[in-house]
Amino acid sequence: MDKLDISHIQWCKPWHPILPIRAPHSEAELHRELCPKHVLFGRPVSAIGYRQDCDDVLFYLGEIAPRFAVVHLTFQPETNPKWPETSLYESIEDWVEQCMIPDATDFEL
Repeated sequence: MDKLDISHIQWCKPWHPILPIRAPHSEAELHRELCPKHVLFGRPVSAIGYRQDCDDVLFYLGEIAPRFAVVHLTFQPETNPKWPETSLYESIEDWVEQCMIPDATDFEL
């Protein structure tokens, strides 16, 4: 999968860029949890961010839309395709506006 440049993202707590050494662990955990009917099953993923106060991880899915997903990892194999819970975003700008900014506002309260 092509590498995504995330250096331009202005991260806001509780979201942070994921350390390159941690990304493979999150990617492997996601693949372990997915059942065949899950929306991300079979898609290549790259972990690029995480939420510090829960088990949400931001994944880059490549150039085919949707390009980003926030997944709430459950740390167990799932049989129901609605788990792990997943929110999809067309672009990083969509994720910033629809997810990171609202999460940051709620986190500050």
